[in-house]
Amino acid sequence: MSEAPLAAAAAALGMPEDLVRRSAEARAAEAGSSVDEILAAWAGGEAITAAPPAAPEPPPSVEASSEPPAQQADVAPEIVVDIPPAQPAPNAAEPVGVYQPPVLVGARDKPGTIVLGVIVLFLAVFMMGLVGPSLATDEPGARTSEIPYSQAAVDGQQIYASLGCASCHTQMVRPVVADVGLGAVTLNDTNQVMGDRRFGPDLSDIGTRMTVSQLEAIIAGGGGHAPHRLADADMDALVAYLSESRNSGG
Repeated sequence: MSEAPLAAAAAALGMPEDLVRRSAEARAAEAGSSVDEILAAWAGGEAITAAPPAAPEPPPSVEASSEPPAQQADVAPEIVVDIPPAQPAPNAAEPVGVYQPPVLVGARDKPGTIVLGVIVLFLAVFMMGLVGPSLATDEPGARTSEIPYSQAAVDGQQIYASLGCASCHTQMVRPVVADVGLGAVTLNDTNQVMGDRRFGPDLSDIGTRMTVSQLEAIIAGGGGHAPHRLADADMDALVAYLSESRNSGG
């Protein structure tokens, strides 16, 4: 490569000679000509046409065969995994912080308040459900279990107690399913004989279910009842007490 074409090409292009020389070498390799020809062309303002590329070689011929071509195996597509760069190992000399889990702080329990509330609720339910309905009042419509017995019936109540009738019969209708149909539920102000056990039927409302003659027959031993031999006055008094025992108002 001569210096004259290089200087002329650099002057024509307005570029440094070193840059023009490297460009001419690269263009000469691409176009298949000499560096001097490229420089002379650039100095005269001509363009250099690159050499046509070589024709590709034909693929090798495949001989025809009667056998079917072998089935190509399925090739799994290449999976590209983006692996992050490895992090440098921590310096052992540096202190490592200790993880502290969060601490949940709740309200302080007050068992005394809870127990007091339960007691107050129990007392309120007890007063409203049990004590309240059993209190007799003078208000209109208030129900009572106290029966206005006659003097003969009061005497008969004493005979009833002396004969031990309360050991087999009760005069108390409970607020349970088993006592439905016996009469009104007995309240705490009853003046009847409550009784200890109920071997026989409840007699708190017997005056609405039996007549005087039926009561006399049973007291004398009818219907399998234990017989009682009473004087006429005592029999009349006892029957009067039983006949007046009507807590349902019938």
